[in-house]
Amino acid sequence: MRFSTKIAAAVLASIPQALGVRLYVGTTSGPLVTIEFNGASVSQISTDSNATPAPTWQTLVGTSFLVSTNEGPWNGQGSVVSYSIGSTGQLTKINSQNGLNGLLHASVSPAGNFVAAAAYNGHGVVVYPLSSSGVLSSVSQQFTYNTPTGPVPNRQDGSHPHQVIFDPTGKFLFANDLGADLIRIYSVNNGGLTEYTTVTAPPGSGPRHGIFVETSVGTIYYLVGEVGNTIIAYKVSYPSGGISLTSFQQVSSYGSATVPAKNPQPTAAEIQISPDKKFAYVSNRGDVSFAGNPGQDSISAWKINSDGTLQFIQLLKAGGSTPRHFSLDPSGQYVAVALQYTNRIAFFRRDATTGLWPDTPVATWSSPNGPVCVQWLSGLGSTTTTTTTTSTTAIITTTHSSPSVRTTTTTTTTTAIITTTHSSPSVRTTTTTTTPSSTTPVRTTTTTPSQQLQNQWGQCGGVGWTGPTACVAGTTCTVLNP
Repeated sequence: MRFSTKIAAAVLASIPQALGVRLYVGTTSGPLVTIEFNGASVSQISTDSNATPAPTWQTLVGTSFLVSTNEGPWNGQGSVVSYSIGSTGQLTKINSQNGLNGLLHASVSPAGNFVAAAAYNGHGVVVYPLSSSGVLSSVSQQFTYNTPTGPVPNRQDGSHPHQVIFDPTGKFLFANDLGADLIRIYSVNNGGLTEYTTVTAPPGSGPRHGIFVETSVGTIYYLVGEVGNTIIAYKVSYPSGGISLTSFQQVSSYGSATVPAKNPQPTAAEIQISPDKKFAYVSNRGDVSFAGNPGQDSISAWKINSDGTLQFIQLLKAGGSTPRHFSLDPSGQYVAVALQYTNRIAFFRRDATTGLWPDTPVATWSSPNGPVCVQWLSGLGSTTTTTTTTSTTAIITTTHSSPSVRTTTTTTTTTAIITTTHSSPSVRTTTTTTTPSSTTPVRTTTTTPSQQLQNQWGQCGGVGWTGPTACVAGTTCTVLNP
């Protein structure tokens, strides 16, 4: 008996496209701008003037809505403005509501039913009900303070809430009060806030911005002190349904480097954590730690140890002057820095293994004057969808001793990859279904949230492929880019 095998294969695949990703830039000069970044260049999509004169903070509500604060004129009334987000990222105003002067930061409640805003010049915190369609109602609660202030008269002349942030349980809200050296804590009820307690920060630290991190040792709250150029680490616990903070580390925002002697004094600003929770970053303004023409301010890079303590790595170039805000994209590949006095957004490619980025940005964008907030829009409606159809035909021919007997077996396998983007910016599901002949089992795989973000941001196909080692939480991406 003679046996011969012939295998024929045909593969058809559509290659993922490197779609651009939208970001929102708030400024002190009036415009709120939508831009697009594709990993190498930046283009402007649209501009909006409904939050003038100073749309200095933007908060995303999923991928459908955006809320912007408006600080208002120096001695005038501030406001909050809600927008719907269009298919290309453009903003359409829904409505606005007035409030205290100096509304410079806002957060949306975990239930999505109200907005809390910090009023720096208005010395308080205000609450606005928010409907499911993005409509803001007038102020429902207002907390103002005239309390003892910190020991730095020219900066701590009154209560100055600078940020409002919800804890991971969604049951508490922290308001960092720069002027009073306090963390004001509120409990969250169905539609608003109740004053709960205060935590005293180190005198003269000037609490500005903080961030929560869930670690193996529990919840940590890292707080940046603007006036004292400090980072304070707190262990967060929840005794009997309440909340308690215990500080366990205080370091300079310059790490082992010396705070530059400048007039006016350099001031720390923003804090961000990498998606894999391995690194922390804090921006420093007015330090000109890197010489040149012009010189550059710095962003300090830190390793987060297993016990939650911060270990200084080095100072990184910010790309220009006064990095009031910066943010990491959801995959952690890129950093966007809002350089207030350079009037520029600088994009750096970040190394996920070392946590560092090079001195030279991969792209820059010339902004309207005073860019002070840059937020990434994740989970785009027009994301890359790849459908791969593979047909493999195996023809096995057996020639028997009898010339009239011939047996041929043909097997065809088709694989389709379907990607679905959900409304949540952090949830993306990819399902791989294999439909073979009846003798081959069917396999269905659903990715984890960390893998979903990697696929969305191109580490598993698309912009800037870097391989599975760059995926967050140590996951692999092979199922997303077979």
